Amino acid sequence: MSRLRPIVVKAMKLSNNRELYEYLLLLASQLESPGAEVLSKEVSAASRIAGGIPATEFLGESRIALRHVLAKENGILNQTERADLLDVLKQLDEAFDRR
Repeated sequence: MSRLRPIVVKAMKLSNNRELYEYLLLLASQLESPGAEVLSKEVSAASRIAGGIPATEFLGESRIALRHVLAKENGILNQTERADLLDVLKQLDEAFDRR
């Protein structure tokens, strides 16, 4: 008799702002589907400002864009993509709580 194993999803851990930038680019590409173009553009806009503003503002703009995606994506993201989004938001929230 085989035993069912629980599915383990590895948490998305970012080590630096470059990894956040790369995640934003990935998410924007995942959102390039009918009905999600606006969300994709918002995430892309947050990624584009990475080099032009202080790190704190980049983190804040990223958090705003990601919260908006979370509120509006309506099933566009699969379970793993949504879990990654929640992990990244949690890390951003923790970063701001430490400041």
